[in-house]
Amino acid sequence: MLDEQGRKILEVLVAHLPKVRAGKPETYLGYKKIHEILGLPQLRERWGESLKVQGLSSLAEWTKSNELPAITGLIISMETYEPGEGYFSLFNKSENIYEWWKGEIEKSKAFDWSPYIQEEFNLVPADLTVPDRKDITISRIIRDTPLSRRVKSLNNQQCQICGISIEMPAGKKYSEAHHIKPLGQPHNGPDIIENMICVCPNHHAMLDYGAIKLVASNLLFKPNHSISEEFINYHNEYIHKP
Repeated sequence: MLDEQGRKILEVLVAHLPKVRAGKPETYLGYKKIHEILGLPQLRERWGESLKVQGLSSLAEWTKSNELPAITGLIISMETYEPGEGYFSLFNKSENIYEWWKGEIEKSKAFDWSPYIQEEFNLVPADLTVPDRKDITISRIIRDTPLSRRVKSLNNQQCQICGISIEMPAGKKYSEAHHIKPLGQPHNGPDIIENMICVCPNHHAMLDYGAIKLVASNLLFKPNHSISEEFINYHNEYIHKP
């Protein structure tokens, strides 16, 4: 039988499933994020180890014993963009692990979890709406995550708006990654590559403060980096200030 801690984690994962794209770890959830959503204290030095004793291990073992989809693969390290080794070893997987992992996420999305949860976990308060532009306070945070580094690498550190690549000492280059639909409240944009753009510091600030509009046809695109028009339209409607 699934314990209370494991059930709470399951409810969070089931609530997040509609946003998940199998094989796209950037759409999954990090160990620390699960702590934040459930208000859990950090009990171990590493977030993953902490979560294991707060329901993750019991949930994983429960899915295995009941031959259910391995939904705990949705919880990953935001450093490696992979679940811990324990996820694969629990299910005795040592070959073709990435294909198996993707398949389990696909099964998790298609599976009816309703008999195993007591309530539908709401990750966003029901009354949360995007406020009028004049009520939005912006805090600029320059994040350096594996995903942001990937976006910058794909674009050779070149601003996708103006084409500038800032030269640094020792032959290095500098750029910043911007989330077109901002993360966190009130926008709650996703932390996925389709919602990110590589920019120079000047255009990063201009985007944050709504000083410019984004036009997809004017952006400089590189192979393997596609930007969703959904997020461009969101920026132009809710962030840009004509």
